[in-house]
Amino acid sequence: MGFCQWTNAWFCKVIVLIFYMLREPIVQELISNNREILSCIESIKITDFETGEVICQDCGKVLEEKISNDRKDSNMFSKSEHASHFGSKSPLRFHDMGLATIIGRFNHDSTGKPVTYKMRPVMKRIRFWDTRSHTKTSADRNLRTALCEMEKLKEKLSLSDAIIERSAYIYRKAARAQLIRGRSIHGIVGACVYAACREVDVTRTIVDISKNLQQSRNSVAKNYRLLLQNLKLAISVPDPVRCIIKISNNLDIPENTKREAIDIFDILKKKNLIAGKKPNSVAAAVIYIATIKTGVNLSQSKISKVSGVTSVTVRNRYKEYKKHV
Repeated sequence: MGFCQWTNAWFCKVIVLIFYMLREPIVQELISNNREILSCIESIKITDFETGEVICQDCGKVLEEKISNDRKDSNMFSKSEHASHFGSKSPLRFHDMGLATIIGRFNHDSTGKPVTYKMRPVMKRIRFWDTRSHTKTSADRNLRTALCEMEKLKEKLSLSDAIIERSAYIYRKAARAQLIRGRSIHGIVGACVYAACREVDVTRTIVDISKNLQQSRNSVAKNYRLLLQNLKLAISVPDPVRCIIKISNNLDIPENTKREAIDIFDILKKKNLIAGKKPNSVAAAVIYIATIKTGVNLSQSKISKVSGVTSVTVRNRYKEYKKHV
């Protein structure tokens, strides 16, 4: 019995020794892994939302897998029909500021099933009164018509949304100041768009706006002066260089002639010879002088037609400026 007990004790000690010998590398590996994990936690982590993984920048180990993307993507509706949800929360170029609800034209319920025949006349009447509720007063109808005309003018003149937003703001301001009553909607709309173009430094003339609105130039100019006097708009003088570039592009003038015209304008500006002159007349005269210097055959009448200035004005400016160039 003593020998058996000694054998069993020795056998147990051997097994324990073997166990510790096998366990030591595992423990060392676990310790090293823990150290690496601690170093990865302290280092910079890179998040890959496509694969759903968090990666350590130093060693390249994947720390987390299948993470959820909780980011708010601002471009999630950029290519869909809901793209108008972003941008200004209440755009002024809509008469209801984009807050009104719209009942669709299709006779379907929320589940997509067609409504019954008894409900169709009721839906038609609800839809009719819903459209009427958007414009309760004559001022609302006037505003809706004016903003529709602004949208048409935007497409014709290739204007940006910022200009139309500013035009709508000026029109609403004029309506609050009671400057619209008894005046043409097209005339006030043209004046508001022209004032917005002047504020943003976009080269659009009163003639361009009046032609696209099918309104007389005098009506747009008269309403523009009315807005300028009563609303106290801070409008800067248009830069003649922009007029030079615009007229030159419309006349298909070579690039060297265009640069010569800008150089001539800089000379005249240093001598203070353009103060108080109409920008289009200055641009037309400078372009005519540049065509003579570069040998381009272009008449005064053709320049006056494109620039919207009379040939007499071009001739007078030319006689005044040719002494100094």
